[in-house]
Amino acid sequence: MATPSLRSSVQCLRKSALTFLTARDPVMQCLAPRLSRSMATEAQLPESQIYNPFTPAISRRPPPPVPDVLATVYSFPEMEPLRFTHYPANQLHLPLRRDILHRAVVYEASCHRGMRTANTKYRTEIHGSNRKIRPQKGMGKARLGDKKSPMLRGGGVAFGPHPRDMSTKMPRKIYDLAWRTALSYRYRRGELIVVQKVEDLEMEDSWWIEKIMQHNHWGNKDGRSLLVTRRVMPKLFEAMNGSKGGQPGAGRHGRVKEESDIDVKDLLELGRIVIEKRSLDSILKDHSSDLSMTVPSAMASDGPKIPKEQPGDDPDDVLFNSIYGVRTIELNRPKKLNSLNASMARKIIPRLLEWQKSQLASVIIIGGAGPKAFCAGGDVAALAQQNTSGPEGQETSTAYFGLEYQLDHLIATYPKPYIAYMDGITMGGGVGLSVHAPIRIATERTLFAMPETTIGFFPDVGGSFFLSRLEGRIGTYLALTSERLKGVNAFYAGIATHYIDSSTLSSLTSRLAELEFKDYEDMHTRLATINATIAEYDTGLPHDEPMLLSGELRKAIDRCFKYDTVEDIISALEYESQRPGEQGVDYTKIRDWATSTLKTLHERSPTSLKVALKQMRKGRQWSIAEAFQHEYNMAGRFMSHPDFNNGVSARLIHKPPTTPVWSPPKLSDVTDSQVEEFFREPQGQNKLELLMAGGQKPYQDYPFRMGLPREEEVEDVVRQGGLTRKMVVKKIVGEQGGRTGVKEKVEEVIQRCCRDGDTGLVWVEQE
Repeated sequence: MATPSLRSSVQCLRKSALTFLTARDPVMQCLAPRLSRSMATEAQLPESQIYNPFTPAISRRPPPPVPDVLATVYSFPEMEPLRFTHYPANQLHLPLRRDILHRAVVYEASCHRGMRTANTKYRTEIHGSNRKIRPQKGMGKARLGDKKSPMLRGGGVAFGPHPRDMSTKMPRKIYDLAWRTALSYRYRRGELIVVQKVEDLEMEDSWWIEKIMQHNHWGNKDGRSLLVTRRVMPKLFEAMNGSKGGQPGAGRHGRVKEESDIDVKDLLELGRIVIEKRSLDSILKDHSSDLSMTVPSAMASDGPKIPKEQPGDDPDDVLFNSIYGVRTIELNRPKKLNSLNASMARKIIPRLLEWQKSQLASVIIIGGAGPKAFCAGGDVAALAQQNTSGPEGQETSTAYFGLEYQLDHLIATYPKPYIAYMDGITMGGGVGLSVHAPIRIATERTLFAMPETTIGFFPDVGGSFFLSRLEGRIGTYLALTSERLKGVNAFYAGIATHYIDSSTLSSLTSRLAELEFKDYEDMHTRLATINATIAEYDTGLPHDEPMLLSGELRKAIDRCFKYDTVEDIISALEYESQRPGEQGVDYTKIRDWATSTLKTLHERSPTSLKVALKQMRKGRQWSIAEAFQHEYNMAGRFMSHPDFNNGVSARLIHKPPTTPVWSPPKLSDVTDSQVEEFFREPQGQNKLELLMAGGQKPYQDYPFRMGLPREEEVEDVVRQGGLTRKMVVKKIVGEQGGRTGVKEKVEEVIQRCCRDGDTGLVWVEQE
């Protein structure tokens, strides 16, 4: 029996341990002449980044920089992630070469294990003893009596019994490349598990190690596992490889071997490899003879650096979990409404990059801890305090925005389905973590806003791209006024793509974990499958929450916020606040709205209003990458502007909040040249280096639209002519698969933008 300490170690294993695919015969999968679908679609490095070890050292161009790859280091046996470690791509991200692996396996089979010395056999031992001693007839020259006859041992020099080397010789550099290719094959499939250290057992009992193998899905049902240690551990080896009383021990779940006793075939034979980090480092060091030429590291290259955790980072501000093919990110700062800081970004970016390469990670889900907030924004209070220390503190704050925008851009270009649970407060930095996702789920607790102009800032985190592409002038209205959208109205406005009840989110996560995608399915197909799965948890729309930005209010927003200067927008609002009613139309609510909006704009920072308006106009022409790069420069300007520090201090730091003092205090005092300064690229400063996921190129519009149909889609159907209201609604609802909310959205667009004609609906151009 195991000691209580061992039993407690087993009990503390996380229930969410990684689940691995079953591989019945990985050697055959890897070496089979026919390409499996999994291998045929395996992601490759860009051609410019593939390092060829056989390229001559003397060439016209230096070898390209080698990027780093990430591996998670776990504790053993708890399997808690401890940290990330970096390896060059020419060690753990080589392309699959079946020919080299086949040569290495054949070479090892013909050599003594460990000694690597060739076997020598005589010709008769190779051919066997069944050959006829006198098969020749007739008058051939090689007669039996001839000393040169090949049939007799006593033959001449040409056919004598000299030893013949029957081994398959293999150059050292090719053999070392085979080792790293085998490890790369395992790494890219998510079957290389790096642990910090494996300790020997206290007793020779297979119960403990057997429970670990079964709990982590490393056992015989999941393809068995190879445990590689730095040194021989007698009790562990006996418990794993031996058996007692005729009963099978833990050996049926895998094998344990010392580092010096494994070869390439061992790396390919079982379902996965669990290896100590120091053993992996030693193997990579010993098998790198073909890397003698100087290869620049990723950290010295011109590409963006992958952020790493720093000593002062909170280890628990972000929690990661794995449920079959689903990988979850939980923002874990509920007392601060899960506000985003640099420590959280430094954890999320490497994990997303790691999941991007893993074939086991199919869907990424991000959410927040607690019922109040998904993410209430960035930790701007800490930034304002940093800025008070002068240029050095302002530079540190600007660096935070660069890190945040790198994360947001990584999400915007992520090659796998990324789902954001916008359950609770979603503002500022939380918007950046969600709005660029192809699937964004709102609940009855969702509270969306971009409150940056309230604190003397501008709508960042890609707001110049996202807000400027909302329908009509809704984006400009939300950017300037910081208007809040609650619950289902975030869904109607296009902020969210789906709406479900918050009580079903946990069940939805479990259901998404059951999905399996084919390797050949593209992103559109996978998102369609997820869309159908979310529809299973549809509980309908709330009857007591009407569509806010609709009807006459939506017309007024488009009329007032279509202008290119804040002064013209204010003039239009002043007219709306005094606009007389028309026949059949009650403008009382519109006048109240215009009055309230005027009051709101007068409370905002004049500089922020003018910068944000120009940002909305320019952002429509920017690509997704250009949006984040321009916003990075703008954020740096605001860090040295007094409005940001004054706004954050008055609104967020002071208790109770006070009214900020803006500089300059009036719109008329903010000149065009001052506004243009925010959009001018700083001299001598490089653009923000962005992390590009999956090699996806910058786009001008979102490649995946999973939300409600847009106005232009309704317009295209109406302009076909000859369709009544019911026919248009039925046609679009049918094309959308009967999704919840489509009927309400189409009816609102028809009511606002169409009139009945002689032959059907007629589209009416708005003012």
